[in-house]
Amino acid sequence: MYEKHFGLQKHPFTAKASGADVFVGPQTATTMAGLKKALQSQDAVIAVYGSPGAGKSTLVAKALDAVADTHRSVRIGRMSLDGADALEFLLEELGVTELPRGTIRQFAALREKLGQLESEGKRLVIVVEDAVLTGVDTMAEFEALTAADAGESGGAAIVVMGDERLDDFLKDRQLARLAQRIRQRHEIPPLSPAELRGYLAHCFRKAGKAFEEIFDADAAVVIHDLCNGNPRIANNLVDAVLAAAASSGMSPVSGKFIAEVGGNQ
Repeated sequence: MYEKHFGLQKHPFTAKASGADVFVGPQTATTMAGLKKALQSQDAVIAVYGSPGAGKSTLVAKALDAVADTHRSVRIGRMSLDGADALEFLLEELGVTELPRGTIRQFAALREKLGQLESEGKRLVIVVEDAVLTGVDTMAEFEALTAADAGESGGAAIVVMGDERLDDFLKDRQLARLAQRIRQRHEIPPLSPAELRGYLAHCFRKAGKAFEEIFDADAAVVIHDLCNGNPRIANNLVDAVLAAAASSGMSPVSGKFIAEVGGNQ
């Protein structure tokens, strides 16, 4: 690996950044503040849009970390989930090991669990990583299970994430009630050149070196041009560039070399 060649203490990029490893630029800070505000409404639905690799999951996780004292989150990964299984899934995620028989009893158990969380000063947030993949039926079921007027507790919030298809997806007639609960919509755009440079500087500082010690002056601009401000693409590009540079004994890494490697990706 290239870490030894460049004097890095660890790999600069992590698959699931959390805590202090998450870069918080102006764009990210604004979105996080909006998410935290929207979650003050107990059964809010928050829509988060962005292209794959834009950092939606990382940003939402960071925002939820900031409200961990008052919110409990359940994450629905990138998977298709049968609507009929949504209730059992939530109960299991909330620690109900012995599931009651029948939908009515299971629903009562869910609302009881939500009530228990409220008594402890916490609210539930369901985070759906890819609403389009999860499916219309399941999203409609989550809405029915979490609405404030569906039981004695105040319900639960839902964060729905997706790419450019999410807006059309939420217009489905079956999701009319879900759409009516949307308090905020956040689009996660590509990072600007300045924010991408700040992001890269943050990653390398955490790894033990300044970005400027490894790359020349025009490197960040070239990286931005090649990845169009997408953090995940930038990570993969920089990984490939540093591996190639280490193999050839290069240091620092020039913008020209980055362009050459990027052109072969």
